[in-house]
Amino acid sequence: MPAGRGHWEHHFAAGNGFHRPDAREIRLLGEALRPRNGARALDVGCGLGIYAAALAGLGYRTLAVDWADAAVAATRDRYADLEPRLEVARLDFEDATARLPRAAFDLVTMRLVFAFMADKEAAAERVRGLLAPGGAWVVTTSLAQWLPESRRRIGLTAAEVGVLTGGWGRGHWYDLEPGALRVFVLRAPDG
Repeated sequence: MPAGRGHWEHHFAAGNGFHRPDAREIRLLGEALRPRNGARALDVGCGLGIYAAALAGLGYRTLAVDWADAAVAATRDRYADLEPRLEVARLDFEDATARLPRAAFDLVTMRLVFAFMADKEAAAERVRGLLAPGGAWVVTTSLAQWLPESRRRIGLTAAEVGVLTGGWGRGHWYDLEPGALRVFVLRAPDG
């Protein structure tokens, strides 16, 4: 069962993050996306903001969101010098009443987040509505088959990969670490 908000508040308040993106991961992301300066990105589940800051460094005007107040505060504090290219807001992406502008983002990222979404189909549909024509959804995740039985809940099953990738006109994937992390790059129609 996914951890609740209290768990994540404590996790981020203690300064804990996750598997940090390294220079190779960011380089591969840039190669996969070929970002243009000023394009808009939404980083869902930003945690301590490292990935969101990297998106801003690639030239994206980035909105980083997380449902944990501690994560939002940490990201604001750590990356205040990146404003206005990096904005941070508290938002529960799975809350259907949480407002985000439709068709406004050239990129939506979920790094080590999608596996924790309770309703993956609803999350995928929401992303489709947020992407501008030709925009990309990038999901970085473990696959359940790669994980020990006790940790499979933090990876995607084959059926969940089907939910993630279904209905996209174009896309590809690559492994950051074979048997550890996979990156899916899915493209919205050009419009």
